[in-house]
Amino acid sequence: MFVIVSRIPMKTLFFFAATVVLLPACHQSVIPEKDRPVQIDTMQLIAPPATSVKVASNEVYVVSRDSTTYIRFGDCYFSLDWIKPDDKRNDFELHPDTLFFLLDHLHTIEGQMLAVTTGETEKVRVSQCYETSAVIEQEPLLNWKHYRSPWESLNAEASNFFVCKKYSAAERTRFPPATIANLQQHVKQHGSPAHYALVAQLDNFPAPPVHIAISRYYIRLDGLSKHLSNKINKLLIIEVAFKG
Repeated sequence: MFVIVSRIPMKTLFFFAATVVLLPACHQSVIPEKDRPVQIDTMQLIAPPATSVKVASNEVYVVSRDSTTYIRFGDCYFSLDWIKPDDKRNDFELHPDTLFFLLDHLHTIEGQMLAVTTGETEKVRVSQCYETSAVIEQEPLLNWKHYRSPWESLNAEASNFFVCKKYSAAERTRFPPATIANLQQHVKQHGSPAHYALVAQLDNFPAPPVHIAISRYYIRLDGLSKHLSNKINKLLIIEVAFKG
């Protein structure tokens, strides 16, 4: 039996060998420095962008990237999805401990994973509560009665993981005692004629087009610096959007 071997020029063999060596390298893309993940304890997050929405002398920073907002105070970072800073109400210079945010329409913080990195601060404690309002169609009555739930501590799933509490249907509809006459009087004095025309026909409260719903979430962060007596005491107030 004969084996036939064709003659291949040496230049062709060299080109083929070089191609085999270099081909895998062509598929290894270089990750830009700004897009590389940064390790925060046991959780990987995309590094916050360099440009902040607002920078204040008290070192409170709010930075948004894609659907995630990062809040920095001192050496602590806090991040949550689907919220945006309320620039009309925030004043980082005069009120750095109370921060206002707007929740994106059709989104919730319930069940979300909170990421907190503490740096030189002792372990941060995180608490959550909510507030309900009467809602006429898609307009909450923010200047009328509200129900505020008690604060509940969130248990850390890991060193920097917290899961926002979810609420039941019964919890979402809790409201202080009120009558339809109370509602009609308030809307007549402070609401629009169109809303008053809707509630003036009602015999009971709540009844369509009026319902009770969560209109605000509150998140509180408390901690103490390892080497200083400075306390971390931040309150995040998150307004729910009822329309896009």
